[in-house]
Amino acid sequence: MLPTESTDILIIGAGPAGMSVALHLVEADAGWAERLLVIDKAIHPREKLCGGGVTRPAEAILRRLGLEIATPQIPIYQLRVIYGHEVYIFTESTPLFRVIRRNEFDHWLVQRGRERGVTVREGEAVKAIRPADDQVEVITNRAVIQAKTVVAADGSRSFVRQKLGWHNTARMARLLEVLTPEQGTNQTYFEEGVASLDITPMQQGVQGYYWDFPSLIDGQPIMNRGIFDSRVRTNRPRANLKSMLQELMTQRGRELNAYTLKGHPIHWFDPNGEFARPRIILAGDAAGVDSLVGEGIGFALGYGPVAADAISDAFAQQDFRFTDYRQRILSNPFLAEMKTRRVLARFIYGRKSPWSRWLAWRLGGPMISSLRRLSPRSMPFETPLLTKADLLRG
Repeated sequence: MLPTESTDILIIGAGPAGMSVALHLVEADAGWAERLLVIDKAIHPREKLCGGGVTRPAEAILRRLGLEIATPQIPIYQLRVIYGHEVYIFTESTPLFRVIRRNEFDHWLVQRGRERGVTVREGEAVKAIRPADDQVEVITNRAVIQAKTVVAADGSRSFVRQKLGWHNTARMARLLEVLTPEQGTNQTYFEEGVASLDITPMQQGVQGYYWDFPSLIDGQPIMNRGIFDSRVRTNRPRANLKSMLQELMTQRGRELNAYTLKGHPIHWFDPNGEFARPRIILAGDAAGVDSLVGEGIGFALGYGPVAADAISDAFAQQDFRFTDYRQRILSNPFLAEMKTRRVLARFIYGRKSPWSRWLAWRLGGPMISSLRRLSPRSMPFETPLLTKADLLRG
């Protein structure tokens, strides 16, 4: 028979979203550390598919918590965004973003939480959840946990969201990813901090892009390659992502069947979605993240302060309905950007004819850059800075 225990706050999921909620609560009042519990079905460091881009806003959130990323990383100073034979070059003297390995980053974040007194139990999977008026009963493989508030930060395929029948489970982006060893090749990417996004696959029905991100595994250079399909236009036919990825990798001198192919969904943000019920709120991928480029880490961290404030107010007022949680999300400057990105995604990825795709990219590129206050330069594809040969080698 499982033991019964109680806690004020149960956070399901020890990824960036769940740990961000816990860390923001403890940052506001150290006493919360004794009143919350974080559980995760995995054991860190655990595998997590992700391009691994930590953006400037994500870093800013960590700095406000007094944290600096201490895992292996590659700072990206130049981002190449390609469409056909045209490219936008984003170059700055400070990193546009940093590429990390999610297994290392998530483990590091859990360790920072434990250092601040947060209890994190790993290898503990949720089996059932039973909301009631005065508590939420969560049954795991180890215990029956009675919580006054539950934060579901359990990813795109959120068990909590599915078991409680929340209505936005069908809005999923698709992602395929491979890792290719790059010892002695693509030195520019690693030495100068270069990453690329290729949105040419839009021409074949992909509502997204192909990426090349330089990464490190055990100190060795590895290229994180993949293809992202937002599926914001759900009425359109599904593109053959595997075939498209194979073609793009062949152009770059790699054969897909020589590497391990992995895939996973991304639950994208819908401003009209359901984010809370009495005593239960969603955070991170469970609530929804960026549908334009699939940025997940930054927005997952961004849910932390919003959820922490909502929880603090709920306990202060003894009102656990969380009726204003959606408005809190939409009024947060960073999280509200997901609504703007959704509009841009539908605009850019929704074009059908070649000329309208070209127009959308020419209009959308500067709009995307304005979100990050970057200065794009439209450049011919054949230039000393970026030649076609450069791209195919990348």
